[in-house]
Amino acid sequence: MAATAQTQAESGAAPPRRRMGNPARLWSMLLAGVLVVLLAGSVAGVGLSGRSSTAEHTGQATEQLYQDVQELSYALADANATAANALLIGPVAPKVDTDRFGSDITLVEQRLSDASQRVTGDATASSQLDDLAVRVPQYSQWIGEALANNRFGFPVAGAYLRLASQMYTGQMLGEVQAVIAEEQAATQDGMSSASSPDWLTIVVCVLAFIALAVVGRMLARASKRRLNLGVLGAALAVLALLLWTCVAAVGSSSAVDDAHTDFSQVMLAQNGNSELSLAETYVALQQIDRGEDVGQVGGDDQQHAVKVLADLTEIGKGFTGKGSGAVSADVHKLVACADSGIELAADGQYQKAITATVGTEQDLASGCETAAAKAVRDDFDNVTNASQARYAADMSRARSWYGGGAALALALAVGLLGAVAAAWGLNRRLAEYR
Repeated sequence: MAATAQTQAESGAAPPRRRMGNPARLWSMLLAGVLVVLLAGSVAGVGLSGRSSTAEHTGQATEQLYQDVQELSYALADANATAANALLIGPVAPKVDTDRFGSDITLVEQRLSDASQRVTGDATASSQLDDLAVRVPQYSQWIGEALANNRFGFPVAGAYLRLASQMYTGQMLGEVQAVIAEEQAATQDGMSSASSPDWLTIVVCVLAFIALAVVGRMLARASKRRLNLGVLGAALAVLALLLWTCVAAVGSSSAVDDAHTDFSQVMLAQNGNSELSLAETYVALQQIDRGEDVGQVGGDDQQHAVKVLADLTEIGKGFTGKGSGAVSADVHKLVACADSGIELAADGQYQKAITATVGTEQDLASGCETAAAKAVRDDFDNVTNASQARYAADMSRARSWYGGGAALALALAVGLLGAVAAAWGLNRRLAEYR
């Protein structure tokens, strides 16, 4: 024996390395298995609940802010159109028009207040809304002056209306459109974020699955057993999280695609409402001008009216789905009525133009443009309401794919169950050495 030891020493051979004892190796596997499953559950929980919250916020708060600003824009344009048509009818504006103007201004103030509260933290949007709030009193005062002077038959009524219209189109419209564009982009970004694949969760779950496979293989070698139920349960938990994440991405993407379509119809209808009121204003201003409008050939108001009516025609063609043909037909009729009034006024036949546009004091319903505008406005409102309802349902469906408000708790529970399973399975092997 001494000779053997001496021979090994003389040969310079290193002593054999001691392998980690089986209990120590099992403790390392147990710790690794538990940690990777808990990590997968935590990452999945945060990712799924985050997308669920994004879908909820986009379907409610973000889109509601967009609605507030759009309604604000429409109310401003409608106040303009209502006052312009009231001036055409005669010295005494119909009560329906004065009431409508008052409700428009009230709606403007209410939506300004709502929108200003919702954009807290957005310095750009807040500044634009603040500037708008400063101009609203002056705007409503000028329209009020136009109606008051018209009641006494003073020709300066048209000048006040023009001042209000220029303030709206030259300053207020640009500010409100900037906020609309910002909130429109925020809504669309929110939809995209709510349906985007959660690559972090997918990668973590795949790595966790691979780690458990390695642990299972090492455990099989150490224990001489092919299968460990605990590690298998942990792997199934990770697989469940991975499948949930992938299926949720596909399902929510389908729901959000529908939401994009419905939201585009909402945008189109609400933009159409504002363009409709703007068209009514320019047509009325052309008739109020009595040929005194100075500018491009045919007058600025006539040129603006023709352009807005062309835009309105394109909007009418953009609707899809049930009833879209009727909307397009009503818009076509409105444009034809407005064009007729424009041509009559351009020819100097102002009274005929006014009658064709808003009717007479005795028969307001005889106005071709007024009646057609009401039909188009009803069409746009119907599209808006129906599309908004579908949009809300779409975003709710997208949120449900992630588990709604229970997403975080469910994912953490699955991860915890997997970790418990891994600990149980490995602990059974450890018990063999105790």
